[in-house]
Amino acid sequence: MNQDCSCPCGASRFAVNGKPIGRFFCHCTICQKVYGKPFADVTYFRADAVALPAGQPVEFRRYRSPPALRRGICAKCNNPVVAFLTMVPGVNVAFFPSQNFTRPAELPVPDRHIFYHRRVADIPDSIPKLSGYWPSQAHVTRMVFADLFRSKRAA
Repeated sequence: MNQDCSCPCGASRFAVNGKPIGRFFCHCTICQKVYGKPFADVTYFRADAVALPAGQPVEFRRYRSPPALRRGICAKCNNPVVAFLTMVPGVNVAFFPSQNFTRPAELPVPDRHIFYHRRVADIPDSIPKLSGYWPSQAHVTRMVFADLFRSKRAA
């Protein structure tokens, strides 16, 4: 998948070239604060799939102590652009607001609601819902390592 992406105002632009690992809805309180919504719709890739050109007005912040996402916010419109996480040395993941993609129909369908115990409202859909910190973290971790395993077997 090759897609151009941008924040809502268009000031922060980047490209993604790679296969998505997955997509989820995150109900954690940090996502609620950063996105200004009840939950975040997030698509994630290996970090090496991202081309974030120099000079973009993106400010990176952490909202928790490491290990935690390094969240990039557009300095012009104050909206999320991308977040990076080093899961273990050599395993880096990039998380994107799904609405930042120019062709969102090409993204995978969301497979989980995570941190559902922090929801501000019930979501009446058939997507599985994970409550609790560890089950939510474990789901994303399993998906990332399954993707790594698949790519090593294909090589």
